[in-house]
Amino acid sequence: MPADPPRDAAGNIEPHNHAEILDAHHVIRHITPDDLCEEADTGITRVSSGAYSESSDVNGGMSVDIEEWVLAANLDALHYIRDPSYGATRLNVGALRKAGFKVGWDPLPHNPHHGAVWGIGNGSKRKRRVAKLATTIRKAMGED
Repeated sequence: MPADPPRDAAGNIEPHNHAEILDAHHVIRHITPDDLCEEADTGITRVSSGAYSESSDVNGGMSVDIEEWVLAANLDALHYIRDPSYGATRLNVGALRKAGFKVGWDPLPHNPHHGAVWGIGNGSKRKRRVAKLATTIRKAMGED
């Protein structure tokens, strides 16, 4: 069992780099059909940089699954993506950290392998930086 993530006085997970999520690890971001956009010049439908937004929670990180932990539990890497219309992108933890983001464990009752990426904020520049690091591993419905 991993070490507990740090919490604030209200019990919320604090943004952190979890020591047991290694730089060699990967995280998986769920992509919904609503995360897609059409490029005006080419007509190609792709994942928009807005897909890499933080949640509006108190410490609002970008929700991800910790791939190596999912696999270590003998589950398929895309186990938590239940909707067949959803896709997924994969991000290297070391590359995220090198770009200035924090990657930590943020367990949920229905997903003990849930993590978060903090530091993206609302700026489109940071979202584009994350988007450039992402590799599609399953296309969302409607994605070219």
